[in-house]
Amino acid sequence: MTEENNDQQHDIESTPVVVTPARTSTLMGPRAKLAFTFVLVAGALAYFAFTAFQGATVDYLSVEQASTQSPTAVDRQVGVIGKLVQDSYVRDADGLTAHFSIKDEDGLEELDITYTGEIGQVFFNDHSEIILQGQKLADGSFTADNLTVRCPSKYLTEAEQAEIEAQNNGDPAAPPYQPDYFDQEA
Repeated sequence: MTEENNDQQHDIESTPVVVTPARTSTLMGPRAKLAFTFVLVAGALAYFAFTAFQGATVDYLSVEQASTQSPTAVDRQVGVIGKLVQDSYVRDADGLTAHFSIKDEDGLEELDITYTGEIGQVFFNDHSEIILQGQKLADGSFTADNLTVRCPSKYLTEAEQAEIEAQNNGDPAAPPYQPDYFDQEA
């Protein structure tokens, strides 16, 4: 056996050893790195688009729904749609802050509103629909950041149109708004 071992050793020693240069190995190839980067950037853009969309959406509620809803979170806004409650508009001495109430079509629920900004005369038309965006406060009132008045001449129901025509036939000089509201101050 020793002779056999010697022969094997001799064969091993006489066999030329081929040394191949070591190849460096990488975790990912260039294509895999590019694909990973693309997926990462696409995921980040999708996340940012989703969060921006969430922050930009506003849920619109009726006056009744807004009255029963809990206070709005600081970073969220809700929208409320209603009509001006007659004789509820009062303007502060600063000329920009207004306090008024709005109601639903059926007029059962009212919501107290505080708005700071300019308000046009069409606001005081009994048929105007007031669209507000803002936050409901813990005391049950609503602070509006944006106020939009939907033009009554374009969005009247048949009953409202008939009422306006009856008013105009009886007193054609009557304006569709009440300018005396501008003279009231708190």
